[in-house]
Amino acid sequence: MADVIDGFLERLSRKEIPTVQFMPPTVRGTVRLDIEGDKQIEQWFVTLRKGHAHVAREGREPEAVMRGSRPAFDRLASGEETFVALLFRNDIVVEGNIQLVDRFSRLFPSPRSARHPREFVREERRKE
Repeated sequence: MADVIDGFLERLSRKEIPTVQFMPPTVRGTVRLDIEGDKQIEQWFVTLRKGHAHVAREGREPEAVMRGSRPAFDRLASGEETFVALLFRNDIVVEGNIQLVDRFSRLFPSPRSARHPREFVREERRKE
């Protein structure tokens, strides 16, 4: 699963993540990702503005910072875990504008086992 987060960010910069276009136009700002590796910290800057995302290795002062290990970000980018689960376990730490980070986190894929609540209720009723 190496470098899953890098691939995700590259796809985001190439506009291959369609969910970004559905973000409300009021979502604006820069999120810096501090990805902790073996002996270094990689930084990525993601600027969200009017339904677009610009990804760069350098950027202006961010409104929010997400910090975590490479494996944690890889699990997030692969859909293996949700942002909230990683946040609650302190695998990813957030500083700054949490609302901006929450909106940004919605760009990551959902876990494969995720289902719509109505779908879940239908299945439970069939079992009865």
